Amino acid sequence: MSIIAHISDLHFGREQMPVIQALLRSLREHSPDLVIISGDLTQRATHREYQQAKEFLDNLSYPYMVVPGNHDLSAHHIIERFMYPWRKWRRYISEQLESVVEKPEFVAVGVNSARRLGFYFDWSRGRINQTQVRQVLEKFKNTADPCLRIVVAHHPFWLPSASLRRHLIGGRDEALEAFSHAGVDLVLGGHIHLPFMKILNGVLVSHAGTTVSNRLITGQPNSFNMIYGNHISLQLETLEWDGDEFSLRQRQCFNKKAEGWAAGATQ
Repeated sequence: MSIIAHISDLHFGREQMPVIQALLRSLREHSPDLVIISGDLTQRATHREYQQAKEFLDNLSYPYMVVPGNHDLSAHHIIERFMYPWRKWRRYISEQLESVVEKPEFVAVGVNSARRLGFYFDWSRGRINQTQVRQVLEKFKNTADPCLRIVVAHHPFWLPSASLRRHLIGGRDEALEAFSHAGVDLVLGGHIHLPFMKILNGVLVSHAGTTVSNRLITGQPNSFNMIYGNHISLQLETLEWDGDEFSLRQRQCFNKKAEGWAAGATQ
């Protein structure tokens, strides 16, 4: 059985140190095989915030993979955004924007859905293009079966009706159809600071809330997700900050059927 922690939207610059300390304690309790971080490590993409994010990553005791979010691009230094948008990311975080982690039990493939420019006013919106989809499929084509197949991007592949104003990831329908045919099991993301789980085209879509920042939706505490299982059976848990620690809010089980993933019991 694999154990994967999924955290997101850390927003260093708006971080809360007691919540970070509680997160690290909780991770020690769960001892994950991998920590997945689905974007927005920084708030304004400053050197200081990237340094804080690097320090956090350096202090993790577990393997991790990370993809960028829209906040990891500068919104205020236009020359930086257009001429060298990922220079700080490569300096402080990783040379890779779309990292891959391969283990015998699972393969996780990152997609950079953040864009420095879009044909819309809201530049926080993200997209997955056909080249990226093909690269994901090629990686899984060369993956030995059986294993859990995971795609990680920052922007949402599904939204509850109350959050539709935040917009789905561009290219969602084509990407999701291709992922379903390729046997992708999980698509993980963040962006809207709201945890949720949804099955689409037999693929389990799971998003994490903002794990340690104070950029909270009203009534929604800091949270992160834990994933337990394999390519035929999964248990997903959402843990929420209660003011002292992260405690279990919801646990849901999923089983792989011939047509894809199906929900089991919720606790």
